[in-house]
Amino acid sequence: MSTATRADTPVPVPGVRGVPLVALARDPFGFCMKAAREGDGLVRLGAGPVRAYLVSHPDYVRHILVGNAANYIKGSIMDGIRLALGNGLFTSDGDFWRRQRRLMQPAFHNRQIQRMAETVRETVRDSMAGWAPAVTNGTPIDMLHESVRMNIRIILETLFGTAVDEERSVRLLDLTDRVFAGMTRRVWTFFVPSWLPTPGATGYRRAIEALDKEIYALIAARRAALADGHAQEDLLSTLIQAEDSETGERMSDRQLRDEIFTIFIAGYESTATGVAWAWHLLCRHPEAATRLREEVDRVLGGRAPGYDDLTELTYTRRVVDETFRLYPAFPMYFRGSVEDDVVGPYAIPGGANIILSPYATHHDPRFWDDPEAFDPDRFAPDRYDSRAREAYYPFGKGQRLCIGEPMALTIAQLLIATIAQAYEVRTAPGVQVTGHYAMTYQPKHGLPVILTPR
Repeated sequence: MSTATRADTPVPVPGVRGVPLVALARDPFGFCMKAAREGDGLVRLGAGPVRAYLVSHPDYVRHILVGNAANYIKGSIMDGIRLALGNGLFTSDGDFWRRQRRLMQPAFHNRQIQRMAETVRETVRDSMAGWAPAVTNGTPIDMLHESVRMNIRIILETLFGTAVDEERSVRLLDLTDRVFAGMTRRVWTFFVPSWLPTPGATGYRRAIEALDKEIYALIAARRAALADGHAQEDLLSTLIQAEDSETGERMSDRQLRDEIFTIFIAGYESTATGVAWAWHLLCRHPEAATRLREEVDRVLGGRAPGYDDLTELTYTRRVVDETFRLYPAFPMYFRGSVEDDVVGPYAIPGGANIILSPYATHHDPRFWDDPEAFDPDRFAPDRYDSRAREAYYPFGKGQRLCIGEPMALTIAQLLIATIAQAYEVRTAPGVQVTGHYAMTYQPKHGLPVILTPR
C-alpha cells in the first residue's frame, strides 16, 4: 500500500474534471466512482461555494474515521437521512452517541446473536418450503427478493418477537421501502439551496409519520407487557430495560423509536443485498460454489447450520467477506468537517461535506491485487495482511464501526450455508445482472436464479 503522509505545507484538493456537479444528482454512484478513478484518493466535487470531497485512499479514510475522528461528524450532509432516523446511533455524535452506544451494546451481545441464529434457521426452512413449486417446475425465483423477505422476518422477530403478525409485517415493509427511497433521494440534496423544494419530500414525510405510528404502538404495547410482568427476550425488550452504566438512565420512547428505525431501515436491505450478490458471484464461479458446498457438507454432515458452526465454516465466511469487498452494502457514507484540517498533503476546510467510499477503495488496484476478480482466498489468514485490512472497511472503522456488523455477518453466513446445503444455484438463462445505487448497492433488476435440489 502506498503511504500518505501529512504535509507540512498542505495543497488544495484537486477537482474532478469534465463532469458537471448536476451529474451527482442524476447518477451519484457513477459520478463518485469516476471522480475516485481520476483522483489520488481525495478529490473535490464541484467548485465555488460547494465544498464536497470524495475520500477513498485508506490512509485518508483512517485519518478521518480514526486519527482525527472528532473533527468529522455526522453533519448537515446527513440531514436528509436524519429526518427519518432521528438521533440514533447512525446519525448522532459526541456524548449523546457514546451514551446510546452504551445502552445499545447489550442488544448486540453474543447471546442475542445466538438466539437470532435460531430465527434464521426457521426463516430459511419456511422460505424453502415456499420455493418448492418453483424448484419442482424449474422456474426462477428472485434471490434478491427472497433474501429481503427472509431478512425482514429475521429483523422483525429479533426486534419484536411475536408481536408482529403477517399483516403488520407487510405494512411495515411497504412503509420502510418508501422511507428508504426517500432517504436515497434526499441524501444528495446537500448541494441544493435549502429553500429549493425537492421532489417527493411530502411523500417522504408522510411515510415517516406512518412508520412512526407503527413503531410507537409496538413500543407502548411492549412497555405495558413488561409492566405486567410478561418478560420477553427480543431486542425491543432489551432496549427498553437497558440502563446507562454511568447514569442509570433508560431510553425515552423517542430514543427507542430512533434506534429501532436505525436497526430496521439500515439493516433490512443491506444484509439481504449481500446475500444476493454472493449468489451472483457463486453462480459465475462454479469452482467457488463447489468448494463452499463441500465445506458445508463436511462441517455440518447434513444437519442445519447453527451459530456454533460459524467458526468452522471458514470458506463460507471468506465468500461473505469477498462479497462485501466487491459489493459493500453501503458503497458510500458521509461526514462533515468541523474545523480546517490537513489530510495527507491536502487542505480540507471546516464545514465541508465528506463522502467516504468503501466501494472505490475496494476496487482500487493500488491496494488490491486484481481487484475486480472474485477471490475469497484473499481473506485467508496468510494473505489477509495489514495492507488488506487497512483497505477493507465495508462496516466502517474506529469507534464508529457498525454495531450491527456481527449480526449482519452471522445472518449472511447462515443464509448462504443453508441454501448451499439444499440446492445447486445457477443464474436464470438470459439474465444480465447490473448494479444499481439506492443507498445500498443492489442488483438493479433482482437476481433470478434456478434452484436444483442436491
